[in-house]
Amino acid sequence: MRWVEVVLFLAPFLLYAAWRVAAAKARPELVWWALGAVGAAVVATVWLGLAHRLDRGQTYVPAHLENGQIVPGHGVRLSKP
Repeated sequence: MRWVEVVLFLAPFLLYAAWRVAAAKARPELVWWALGAVGAAVVATVWLGLAHRLDRGQTYVPAHLENGQIVPGHGVRLSKP
């Protein structure tokens, strides 16, 4: 289990080193395409987070079993006491 933590810790540094080596040998167009792909991934992640957020005042109820059926996670508005 300890080696998994070490690998996860070192992964960003290794990816950055691989990026530096690949960028030094790559044509400039490929570097720009790669940066564009990373930018598109960031934009998609932000959009997905905003599109699927809960409304104010809602609490997330995780997925659970109800009468043998899986009920997906959802938001519920809590009534004020």
